[in-house]
Amino acid sequence: MKKLTIFLLITMVGLHAKVLKLNDCIDKALATHPDVRAFMLKIQQQKEGVKMERGAWLPHVSIYAEYDPQRTYVMPQLGTFHTVNDSGWTAGVSVSQQLFDFSRSSHSIRSAKIHHEISRLSLEETKALMRYEIRVAYALLLVQKAALKARQKDLIAKKALYAQAKALVKQGLKTKADESRFLSSVRQAEDALAFAQASYEKARITLEQYIGEPIPKGTRFEEWRLENAAKSSIKTDPKQVLANNLQVRIAQRNQEASYEQFLAKRLERYGTVNLVAQADHFDTLSRYDSTVVGVRYSAPIYSGGRLSAQAQQSRIAEMVAAAEKDSKKRAVTQEARSILADLKETRKRIAARLSQLRSADETKALIEARYEQGLATYMEVLDAEAVWLEAKLGLLSAYYTRLERQSRLEYLNAK
Repeated sequence: MKKLTIFLLITMVGLHAKVLKLNDCIDKALATHPDVRAFMLKIQQQKEGVKMERGAWLPHVSIYAEYDPQRTYVMPQLGTFHTVNDSGWTAGVSVSQQLFDFSRSSHSIRSAKIHHEISRLSLEETKALMRYEIRVAYALLLVQKAALKARQKDLIAKKALYAQAKALVKQGLKTKADESRFLSSVRQAEDALAFAQASYEKARITLEQYIGEPIPKGTRFEEWRLENAAKSSIKTDPKQVLANNLQVRIAQRNQEASYEQFLAKRLERYGTVNLVAQADHFDTLSRYDSTVVGVRYSAPIYSGGRLSAQAQQSRIAEMVAAAEKDSKKRAVTQEARSILADLKETRKRIAARLSQLRSADETKALIEARYEQGLATYMEVLDAEAVWLEAKLGLLSAYYTRLERQSRLEYLNAK
């Protein structure tokens, strides 16, 4: 009665154990992971960059003051110049407003806006990559858990065979070699089970680091995702994948930003036209006020080749961005086509492994029955068990490959 009560309690706890869903893991990771927060801050950083470039068209106001405890003043007197040492101070305010700069600021502002958009696309790309990594980590956890169950089942079966062999040896129906060989197989199964347990724990730890919280023992998972391939509306045409891919879009925008920066650098040599106003108060040998209001044009005549070098550097940067965009397109196209080939092969591998597993189940049961009757050797029994285990683990590997490839295709489609 006591054992039945304990069994019922364990069953009730298992039924009420929390199910950690894949989508919940994704939501938790996107809300707490530092990589996502870092890119959110970069968006704000680029937004401030746009404000900074727009500041070129806003009035610039500055004040200044100067005090000289001793200063030499030159004064004409009776046709000659005399010097006087005295203290003095000056204070003033100046205002400048840019009127025209040959569209240089406009290109700089457009470049800053594109960089702001790139930061938003980079955030979305980071989230898409995070979703992919969570899906793979979740799939690995499911596979390791299923592999752990298979190893546990294999150990139970080999312990049963070992116990059976011991009984048959006592009856004189089997030899010590049978008992020794089955004991060895039990020890090997225990070692494999320990490795499977460690692999499962590492997979659980990996998922915990992504979601930012521990996974309680007894937590259940959406194990149906392992065997049932979810129907998806993800685009599989490489051209459509290119249109959706965030890395390609970022590379395209990088090229556009580099071109705008090149135009801005090229126009910098034409200078600017500013409206200036300045008011000063002087208290030196005499006290007076001075005001200036006018239009000022300034342009660099010679800068040691710095401006032309900067323009050429920006032009090369635009060409590099164009080459990187083309390279990214090729890489994404190649990966998308490779994934489709992998998925096609995986579907056939899963079908083959399922057929092999059904055959191994039947063969294992037959060989074990024949062994009890003395019609099969212990080697045949162990071989049948090994074939079943290989088929089971191979099927799990194929399931994982399918989930990983599907997740990668979703990532390429920015999902």
